[in-house]
Amino acid sequence: MLKFTRRVVAASVAASLAMSCALPAFAQSPTLLRMNMVVSNQDKTYPLWQEFAKELEAASNGTLKVEIFPSEALGKTVDMIDTISRGAPVLQDSDPSHLSNYVPDFSTFMAPYLVKKPEDIEKLWNSDTVKDMEAKLSEKGLRVVTLVYFGTRHLLSNREVKARPDTAGMKIRNAPTKMWNEVSKTLGGNPTNTAWSEAYSALEQGVADGVEAPLSLLYSSKLYETRPNISLTGHVVATTSILMSQKVYDSLPDDAKKALDSVGRAESAKRIPKIQALETEFRKTLEDKGIRFNDVDKSSFFEAAAKVPDAFPEWTPGVYDKMNDIIK
Repeated sequence: MLKFTRRVVAASVAASLAMSCALPAFAQSPTLLRMNMVVSNQDKTYPLWQEFAKELEAASNGTLKVEIFPSEALGKTVDMIDTISRGAPVLQDSDPSHLSNYVPDFSTFMAPYLVKKPEDIEKLWNSDTVKDMEAKLSEKGLRVVTLVYFGTRHLLSNREVKARPDTAGMKIRNAPTKMWNEVSKTLGGNPTNTAWSEAYSALEQGVADGVEAPLSLLYSSKLYETRPNISLTGHVVATTSILMSQKVYDSLPDDAKKALDSVGRAESAKRIPKIQALETEFRKTLEDKGIRFNDVDKSSFFEAAAKVPDAFPEWTPGVYDKMNDIIK
């Protein structure tokens, strides 16, 4: 039934694109953009995306309509990015590592300990280095609408981790991508690839010993029920993006383009205090649930993180150092 629903939605998306291309230039009806979100409608960041959608509509002077689909209702992120690159009128929530399939340099955003504070995200986005990445991405049919702070990622485990040697032999659950494997290696553990939807059972059954994520996800997914300690490794100051089709963007009236550009750019700074407030709230909630938090000596983690670029010969030579210099 779920596969059938997704086929219907995918067909609807394709039909919408075909119809939008066939409309005469003088048509006044707004362009419908379907926004496919990874988070559920129960997640506390979901209302922030609802606000974002409303701001896009308001700023577009009636040229855009945005409908949100939580929990990847339109399809899995990787599949939807491919569909968008071919011209589907969809906005997709995605961390930048997914863009490495199109422009490898984008995965630098998720390199452990490179981005050091939320404000670095906007600084990088405004840099010539990332503008060059975006130009290459445009050639692949994709456009970044916004880049925002998603939360700082920490390690949940049975062990209280004070330094990198404490994770020796630990099976750390991570997404099945090259960068996320490197994140687990930087933390000192053994990468254990499972889907996020399977993380709880992996921890419960001992397939994984630990998991890294922002506090919001550790709480909303109830992973805190499986392990008692959160070590404040802060290994990734996480970014998420909203992507769209470059072809669709180019077809839009000026008011719609200006709305996407202005609202998207403004969201980077606006999102930071909202996410930080949620992080404070989630820490208190998790402490109330009995979770123990501990600080970490990060020096050994920093040393390991410095070797991450060696695992990515596909990156443009020097791009990691350039990114680092921008946010020093």
